[in-house]
Amino acid sequence: MNHIHIGAKDLRRSVQFYSDYFGFKKKFDHEPGIFLEDERRFLLAIDPVNVVPEFPEWFHIGFCYPDENEVLKLYKSMCENGVRLARDLMHEKGNFASFFVFDPDGYKIEVSWHNE
Repeated sequence: MNHIHIGAKDLRRSVQFYSDYFGFKKKFDHEPGIFLEDERRFLLAIDPVNVVPEFPEWFHIGFCYPDENEVLKLYKSMCENGVRLARDLMHEKGNFASFFVFDPDGYKIEVSWHNE
């Protein structure tokens, strides 16, 4: 997979969220939206919308990290900054760490690390 395309009520706020927490950087404009890219070259396209669609409760976007401490650090940062949690941190040191948050428009995001 190389990209996902979402809608946002406030484009600037969403770009800031994904840049601050997941390291996305602007790749190019896609009027009226934008394409962002992370260090693994995964693209996130965001277009402004008036209404964000509803998804089933189970639907989410997942970010899996290569290091347990990255997940713990991101969890702490998001909590300190008031990012709304969908599911609190589950952590078994040396085996797994995961939590779920909502982005500014309510998309559920899983952040995880698994010792595989």
